[in-house]
Amino acid sequence: MAHYQIEDVSFQYPNCSEKTLDHITITIEEGEFVLLCGSSGSGKTTMLRQLKREVRPEGNQSGSIYYRGTALEQLDERRSIEEIGMVFQDPDNQIVMNTVWQELTFGMENLGYSTAQMQRRVGELVQFFGMEEWLHLPIHELSGGQKQLVNLASVMTLRPRVLLLDEPSAQLDPIAAKEFIQLLSRINEEFSLTIIISEHRIEEVVPHATQLVMLNQGKIAYLGTPDQVMKQIWKDEDALFLPYLPSISQLYLGIEKVSDARAVPMSVKEGRRWLAGKQEQRQAAGKSLSEAVKVDGQHLEPLLTCKELYFTYDKNAPLVLKRLSLSIHEGEFFALLGANGSGKSTLLQQIAGAHKPQRGDILYAGKSLLRKSTVERSRMIGYVAQNPMLYFTRDTVREQLMDRLRRLGEHSSIEKLNELVARFDVESIMDKHPFDISGGQQQKIALMLVLLAEPKLLLLDEPTKGLDPISKHRLAELLEMIRTGGTTIVMVSHDIEFAASYASRCGLLFNGAMAAVEDTRSFLQSNYFYTTTIHRTVGDVLPEAITVKDVWEQWGN
Repeated sequence: MAHYQIEDVSFQYPNCSEKTLDHITITIEEGEFVLLCGSSGSGKTTMLRQLKREVRPEGNQSGSIYYRGTALEQLDERRSIEEIGMVFQDPDNQIVMNTVWQELTFGMENLGYSTAQMQRRVGELVQFFGMEEWLHLPIHELSGGQKQLVNLASVMTLRPRVLLLDEPSAQLDPIAAKEFIQLLSRINEEFSLTIIISEHRIEEVVPHATQLVMLNQGKIAYLGTPDQVMKQIWKDEDALFLPYLPSISQLYLGIEKVSDARAVPMSVKEGRRWLAGKQEQRQAAGKSLSEAVKVDGQHLEPLLTCKELYFTYDKNAPLVLKRLSLSIHEGEFFALLGANGSGKSTLLQQIAGAHKPQRGDILYAGKSLLRKSTVERSRMIGYVAQNPMLYFTRDTVREQLMDRLRRLGEHSSIEKLNELVARFDVESIMDKHPFDISGGQQQKIALMLVLLAEPKLLLLDEPTKGLDPISKHRLAELLEMIRTGGTTIVMVSHDIEFAASYASRCGLLFNGAMAAVEDTRSFLQSNYFYTTTIHRTVGDVLPEAITVKDVWEQWGN
């Protein structure tokens, strides 16, 4: 019996002229690992919400969805709650209790489980998830990765038969994201739990998937096994979906002739096994990339200098920043990397003026920022926070942007707004409420609101979070345009692939200070965990290569 039978489902939100889902038909068998991909607004989140009755959106719907042979709307409420679990993108939005223990037992308490049942289930899960040491900690003391584990564990206490996950790794650092996906794979393998997950970062997910669904404007563009779908996308030369392919798969498909008999490598292990047989490429790999990527930031004057910063949010709490020193050169694109909770966002907030360091100084063009007013600082520095919801106070995107334009007065123009609307491709959502658009679209609008002021220093906290590959490329083009126009960019990110392709320098923040600061290529070459999938795969053969483009350049493709 199929776990889900989705038959000709269409869905349209109220007051929306276009269908969000358009005649979707999919069969999902028990124990499958299904990966949903597509651009922001393609219908992934809506599709997931259709599969759990309690979170179904309001709107016009047609077609049928069956859960294990029963129409979803006729499914017993308790059975729906217990058997269909869901984990959302933002870890904080799903947590309702103060401690880990309380959060894990919350769902069971509401369903009337006995104390003995709750203790037994929590005891099992805590050991399976490796959560023993922080079981009784307050939630606010946990990292983003730990919070997302709590969300997953709290769902698993009800012993679901299916897990729905909406971009669960979007806010996790690379190591935490990898561990989270590996845990999902283990749950899928050991318990035959059906997993349906939407993700933009598919590099880590696709090796575990049994079925890949590519959505475009609410329709299924591609459906099949990952191997089948990737080969078809490559044959079609589909520019919309080629960027979604894992970098190792792109490398393979760009070199080898596509064959139904040979599987496309999707992981580092598979990629290295394939490369072992490419002796001719090993011998041809002698071309140096160093000249093409030489960074001249050391010859530029520092625009911003952080001098031995110390900061803590509470005098009784550990220091978040400890003797942190960093120079940012005018005109560069600097990527700040590090684990969740390492202090990256705190450093940006220090520079933006949201907090003042207890010790140390921040210099802008040689003058202390700490002595400047908030208004003075805002004319020089633009800051885009991690949560785009903070920027929305109006009923439509258009009203929000126009309100910002009016407030800026002579410091911006309608021409600038129209240019940003076109470059970010947001005309179709201009009359929607900011809360009714996807997370990736919200991220775009928040960035536009800041860019309207044309700041000379732009601080970005996780700007690619929730963006699909095409939108990331467009964002990179826009950032490069404003950088060449004289704007210096400092970006906090977990997106190592994005940093590898576009940043001129990278820094690793650890234990409150900068553990390493180098040009991007040197930085990623020297790292083991904080590096690209391509470098892990070909590093022994091509030490300088960090992107697919690098490999093709060296191998003459």
